[in-house]
Amino acid sequence: MNDESVRDYKVDLQTKMINKKDPCRKLKLAGEAYEKGYTCSQAVFCAFVDEMGIDEEIAIKIMEGFGGGMGGLQEVCGALSGAFAVISYLYHDGKTGARDNRALIYRKIREAGEKFRIEYNGITCYDVLHGEKPKAFKCGMKVKDAAMIVTEILKQSMEN
Repeated sequence: MNDESVRDYKVDLQTKMINKKDPCRKLKLAGEAYEKGYTCSQAVFCAFVDEMGIDEEIAIKIMEGFGGGMGGLQEVCGALSGAFAVISYLYHDGKTGARDNRALIYRKIREAGEKFRIEYNGITCYDVLHGEKPKAFKCGMKVKDAAMIVTEILKQSMEN
């Protein structure tokens, strides 16, 4: 088995784990986490901790600063940043500098970003919130949509 087929097999297994459960489970997990007070980025990322094999406390610490469009700067949406982090983790082959793997991850990130852009007319917190400042509990639907985008991308990998 070559490196690409090993990576595809890993993503297939993770996708099957997601799809064996309720297909909307990740949306529910992300939404519930956000309602409990997780930031948008934490909520999306933590919805996938089981598939990534990451402790939720560590995941919360890693993603803390990405909410509100990178620490409240209103740059890339925190929910989308959480989705990007999940995609990066699940598609990475564990080898530093592997250009083929990086190209695959970048392609998946661009795909996720475009899906989000179509839904919200932008990918920055500023654009998504129409110039308003980020506030707690304002982005529940964006969190759920970001989790759905990750699920869709993983599902497509399984089908291809």
